[in-house]
Amino acid sequence: MHKALYRVYRPKNFNDIVGQEHIVRTLKNQIESQSIGHAYLFCGTRGTGKTSTAKIFSRAVNCTNLHDNEPCNECENCRDILEDKTMDVIEIDAASNNSVDDIRELRENVKYSPSKSKYKVYIIDEVHMLSQGAFNALLKTLEEPPSYVIFILATTEPHKIPATILSRCQRFDFKRVTVKDILARMKYICEKEGVEADEKALNLIARNSQGALRDALSILDQCISFEGNIITYNDVIELLGSVNIEQLFDLAESIIKEDTRKSLQILNDFIIWGKDVRNLVNDLIDHFRNLMVCKISNDLDEIISLPEETIDLLKKQAETIDTNNLIRVLNILSEAQDGMKSSSNPRVLMEVTMMKIAQPMFDESKEALIKRIENLEQKIESGNIKVNHISTNQSVDNSDKNEKAGNNTAETQHEEDIEYENLKSDDVKLIQKSWKNILQKMKEDRQQITRALLQDVDSFNIADDILYIIFTDNYSFAKNKLDSPQTIEYVENVIREVLNRSFNVKIVFKSQLLNLNTEIKKEDKGEQILKDIVSEDILEVKDSIEKS
Repeated sequence: MHKALYRVYRPKNFNDIVGQEHIVRTLKNQIESQSIGHAYLFCGTRGTGKTSTAKIFSRAVNCTNLHDNEPCNECENCRDILEDKTMDVIEIDAASNNSVDDIRELRENVKYSPSKSKYKVYIIDEVHMLSQGAFNALLKTLEEPPSYVIFILATTEPHKIPATILSRCQRFDFKRVTVKDILARMKYICEKEGVEADEKALNLIARNSQGALRDALSILDQCISFEGNIITYNDVIELLGSVNIEQLFDLAESIIKEDTRKSLQILNDFIIWGKDVRNLVNDLIDHFRNLMVCKISNDLDEIISLPEETIDLLKKQAETIDTNNLIRVLNILSEAQDGMKSSSNPRVLMEVTMMKIAQPMFDESKEALIKRIENLEQKIESGNIKVNHISTNQSVDNSDKNEKAGNNTAETQHEEDIEYENLKSDDVKLIQKSWKNILQKMKEDRQQITRALLQDVDSFNIADDILYIIFTDNYSFAKNKLDSPQTIEYVENVIREVLNRSFNVKIVFKSQLLNLNTEIKKEDKGEQILKDIVSEDILEVKDSIEKS
């Protein structure tokens, strides 16, 4: 019968324990100084060596031929414990023996001295599964234990253990085993087993084990059964349903570039290839986490356990995304990861997630809002906006308006411009001449929304120290957005700073000055132009930010 690798290569002495040097040193020092405690609590995630360490410790304290505080594994006591032939080391699974009666039976047995060994050792695995009554029964024994009894309690959930029990134990926290240590252990085992394994493949196994060496050896065992004595990266990908690193970089690039179509296409390809959507979420979280680490740290050896060529690719890709956007992407992916646990249709959930990631307009978080505003500012600063500007910036009276109505020739329009020029006051001319400087000041203040809206002013007029900023009727969207006390006050301050002149500003329609009583329904071109730049909800939030 085949014996699993994690059983074949279970540690036999302290030096074989991987990644828990701090615990091994303490226990060996206690053995050397004969200061052994009566109760220990081993905490840590699965597969980190808690039970293995407990068994080694049980042999070490009873070994008659200790060498460097390690069990010899050859004396009678060691062999009996290794072969489960002794009644002096008792393993109890608290998951199935968690009642008060089970612990009472244990208390009765504690009274009897060890048959051969120096110490009677009780190893209680998953101790957090004991009932409250069982904990109370155990407490009495922990308070007044016989001198020959040692309790070793092991758990993955120490927070579920009563404080009264915790306070009577020496606690040891087992760390997750690093990818580097898992990789070294698997290389050793592959060499012993005569298996040729690609380091890239072993690295992928180590990363998928999530710090549990036992899980890594189980995956390695599967790979050997799947492909024989030669293990390749693609074999591990196939077995685990993981995502190829190159494909992962392509998907991340489409997300960073906000290419929704390509993101969904790559997702569809993954599903067609039979990849598990849940694994894809996990891989993406790891990938963007690594990008974030590359943004904030130069010393990556201990933080990112990946080959150097992969780290170089991560560094290059990290330069194309800012930290704020990384946080946004990770938050969305984490929400999707939680949602996958209860989702009946993971594919749809993942598609919605891709939409939210690749298009910030579908995300209402603070980070998404910042990203959308940054996108808007980049568009405005680049000038890549299609806007139909009105050529005239003059005030006109009723008689002139009626005289020019219906005449659309270029010659007549030119004459109209000249005639209106003659009607301008010096203050109006000053405003028109300085308007670019005023807009530039708004750009420096990073008030890009206000600046963009004020680029489409039709004309100006001044009367009784009131500056009328005039829009045509089909720019009602722009007028409504500008016509708030906070925005008006800001515009007045900018004009005062640039011109050293004070005006009270009013935003009006041209028809209001012309006293036109006829209602003309026209398409609001200003709204459409601004919608080409940014969705309306960004403007609303931006206004609220400016007001605050």
